[in-house]
Amino acid sequence: MKKLAAADASFLYAETNKCTSNIASVNMMILPEGMTSKEFIENLKQYLSDRSHLVDYMTRKLAFVPGNWDHPVWVQDRDFDINNHVIEYPVEAPGGRAEMEDAVARIHEIKMPLDRPLWAWWILTGLEGGKIAVYNQAHHATLDGASGNAAYVTLMDETPDHPEVEPPAGEMAEDDDSPLRLLEDAFQNFLRFQMESGKRIIGAMDTSRRLMQRSLDPSKDFGALGKVAPKTPFNTQISEKRTWVTAEMPLADVKAMGKSVSGTVNDIVMAVCAGGLRSYLERKGELPDESLIAGCPVSLRKPGDSTPGTQVTMMNVELGTEIADPLERIFAIRASSATAKEMVAELAGVFEGNAAIPGMPAIVSANINAVESFGLAQWFRGPINVCISNVPGPRNTLYANGAEMTTHYPVSIATHGIGLNITVQSYRDQLFWGITACGKAVPDAAELRDDLIETFRSLRARLLPMNVSELKPRVAVSAPAKETVKVSDSPEEKVA
Repeated sequence: MKKLAAADASFLYAETNKCTSNIASVNMMILPEGMTSKEFIENLKQYLSDRSHLVDYMTRKLAFVPGNWDHPVWVQDRDFDINNHVIEYPVEAPGGRAEMEDAVARIHEIKMPLDRPLWAWWILTGLEGGKIAVYNQAHHATLDGASGNAAYVTLMDETPDHPEVEPPAGEMAEDDDSPLRLLEDAFQNFLRFQMESGKRIIGAMDTSRRLMQRSLDPSKDFGALGKVAPKTPFNTQISEKRTWVTAEMPLADVKAMGKSVSGTVNDIVMAVCAGGLRSYLERKGELPDESLIAGCPVSLRKPGDSTPGTQVTMMNVELGTEIADPLERIFAIRASSATAKEMVAELAGVFEGNAAIPGMPAIVSANINAVESFGLAQWFRGPINVCISNVPGPRNTLYANGAEMTTHYPVSIATHGIGLNITVQSYRDQLFWGITACGKAVPDAAELRDDLIETFRSLRARLLPMNVSELKPRVAVSAPAKETVKVSDSPEEKVA
């Protein structure tokens, strides 16, 4: 048995029928010549079964401590059935980008059953041109963006002719998940947490010292930390309905744009989000006078760490949405982001991802349900308006069961008070964008997506004398096309 860390388990406690904790990526796949979607799905079941021992979460499920006294544990699923995890989902004709996006949104609304391993590959069939898409779903309690991409690389191949995979060395040991054993494990976990309290006190004292020094330094401030975000339509009590839309942008252009302002890819991603959000809210007459604040996940992983689970904290960045000039806005974002990174380092000593407090799961779940039941999120302003995440993905072409993966659109989480999530994920030579939102808070997500695209094009024209993507051959991405939402100017790219 392996106990969930508090950071992982928190995604279970915060989950309701309106706030699901599913995360996913959507991958367009080019089937091997002559293979039908039915054949692909049946062969995929065996393909994943043969590799299930390579990724722990594929055959492990949750066992809950009696009375929710402590965090649950992972145990081997004795009744594991691959048919529960590879599911066909026909897309409504004509099967273009809009129909694919709507299908993903409908699937993403479904709360995952907690009595089986928390993952599934939904195979979207009926797309234009005979293509298929894979909605690769997992619960956020299982992994974060970095470990999700690592699992992809482990499960998939870099050639269409996939090699044989070595079977597991021996039989999986059965876990003792009896109520008595789970309670005993909970007690031991509580004792370990108490024994480490001295280390946490020292860390807290060191953090307090650094924060005091920072407050006395006139050249430094606390950035967006501690500020209250302005009210927007995104910051309300959300419904169970989701909207999800996509875009893609050439990675080479984004890198060159960042370099032109002595910044990074992440600076440009944030600037595109800021400009798009400003345009969207201004058109609706709801742009606040104060800057919007983004919550940006920051990985705590050491280089090379691809273990399952969540190892992130959050930094708050002011997006400069009150600034009209795009270049001035970029520099404001870069300054705010630099301060936010400093604050993450300052607070590192008090980060606790594995708290063990008796009854904590039941208390947190009760509070979340109270917030939802009384609709409290629509009355209070929180620290952030929107979640923006940038996740590095695989650089090489990946294949599953002989099919080539051509896209890597992320799908993320909307929560009460934060009904909008913009996630960017790289793959090969592209940045793939996924806008996940509450259907009540952002019913017209496609308009916001178009605003992001227009912002990108405008920034690219201003920062680059010539599009970098036009200076070298592009890798074709085969999928149903809708040119109205294209970002790349290359006619070779076809993305659903």
